[in-house]
Amino acid sequence: MSETHRTGRWFGLAGAALIAVGVGLVGQVPSLVLLGGLGVTLSAYDRVAVPPAANVSIQRSITPTDPALGERVTVALTIRNDGSRTIPDLRLADGVPDSVRVVEGSASLGTALRPGASTTITYEITGGTDRCVFDPATVVVRDVVGVVARRTRVTAEPDTVTWEQPASSALLPLVPAVARRPGTVPVDEGGEGVSFYAVREHRSNDPLSRVDWNQYARTGDLRTVEFRREQSATVVVVVDARSAAALAPRPDAETAIERSTMAAVALVEGLPEDGHEVGVAAYSPHGAWLAPGTSTAHQQRARDLLRTDRAFAATSVTRTPDTTRLIAQLPTAANVVFLGPLCDDDSEALVRRLAASGHPVTVLSPDPTATDTAGHRLARLERRERLRRLRAAGIAVHDWPATEPLEQVTERAWRGGQ
Repeated sequence: MSETHRTGRWFGLAGAALIAVGVGLVGQVPSLVLLGGLGVTLSAYDRVAVPPAANVSIQRSITPTDPALGERVTVALTIRNDGSRTIPDLRLADGVPDSVRVVEGSASLGTALRPGASTTITYEITGGTDRCVFDPATVVVRDVVGVVARRTRVTAEPDTVTWEQPASSALLPLVPAVARRPGTVPVDEGGEGVSFYAVREHRSNDPLSRVDWNQYARTGDLRTVEFRREQSATVVVVVDARSAAALAPRPDAETAIERSTMAAVALVEGLPEDGHEVGVAAYSPHGAWLAPGTSTAHQQRARDLLRTDRAFAATSVTRTPDTTRLIAQLPTAANVVFLGPLCDDDSEALVRRLAASGHPVTVLSPDPTATDTAGHRLARLERRERLRRLRAAGIAVHDWPATEPLEQVTERAWRGGQ
């Protein structure tokens, strides 16, 4: 469906032309009369002109078709004039999803197209955290002098791009626990588990698989091995989405907020698969909260919250977030994964308050600093000092360089590195 409208390019021309004709007649200036007559003719054209037909087709290609989380995606959009007449003025804007960002090239163009001719634009997007759907492209065609335009929306295929989430096992090291065993919380009781707890006298209902047969061979006594019981963790992912966190090492790079949100989506996807409850909160002036859960519907709500809620978008609002309310919402002894660049003292103070409130805390910190100026180098040194102080306080802090994928950082964390 299309709509036609006047551009208003020659607004007021008729009045000016009549004035010119009148002045020319009174002053007997033939050139003004001629000029005014031309203006009246053009004004009449403005009223009767019709735009060319928008007989166009659009094809979109997406590379790679299955990008990894955080990977750039190249989009090529080709528009073809399927009509029998030349389109003298064609404007195109692709329907880029709101949740992604164009980092190279342009998603729009202006050109003229002969019958059967086509043209292609190429641009790169990033920042996707899930399945993103393109809106139909907007096409505007104008007549040769641009006084009337026809606007239409054209669907292009494929219209979706899905960023693959990392395997959940790669994310488990980000979840803190008393014994540094990510993903599970050991409790000081015997039972089913994987780590040795104690040996006790055998009972008639004990499974044979837990009999200490070496002890039986040596002494003839039946003994049962108990392991340290482990239970699922309750995790709350806190994303630093303040304006102070909207930092990047280069103008075309992802900001720390975008990288933190991407990691939060990966955690929301991976942790419930292993039975852990996961919730989401925003360290932001706007605030956002989703209590921990494990269901598929809960995961979808968490993804939608991270992708669309204004609390997780860069904002110019500098109001101090309500950290007291944020901490009060956390379930008792819930594990907290804090995602933020730690580029100011307020974020460091929040992490310390979370730990002091009895919550095991792990920090995954995307590094947005650069080294091209003295000021940037100083900011990098100050950030490193904050990471050092938090580690000295016993908090697990994992640095995430801009050049490393998320999986590499989490694998290093699993091995005990920072």
